[in-house]
Amino acid sequence: MPTPPTSPRLDGVLLRTARAEDNADLLRLATLDGARPLAGPALVAEENGVIAAALCLSTGRAIADPFVPSLHLVQLLRQHAARRHAAAAALGGRRLLPRLALQAGRASTGALLS
Repeated sequence: MPTPPTSPRLDGVLLRTARAEDNADLLRLATLDGARPLAGPALVAEENGVIAAALCLSTGRAIADPFVPSLHLVQLLRQHAARRHAAAAALGGRRLLPRLALQAGRASTGALLS
């Protein structure tokens, strides 16, 4: 009976926002991947302390180390970015509603005073 495929291990994987001190690692990663360096804010996936994949938050373009299994890291980065975007949109909506209610209240009060 064939052995079912195993999912990649996620021990030692850290997803985080790229920092200025990551620029050299991101340039190295882009060179290894044969890609242009990422421009703009990015998320990185560190595996055992080494950046193995990165995702540009403004374009969605990913770069990864082609010499290590990294497809699962790119998928994790995309999922994490989508969750962050959804959470930010939800927070933005909650912040907008009180302002809209306040403006609507002012408009109705103004209409009553006219």
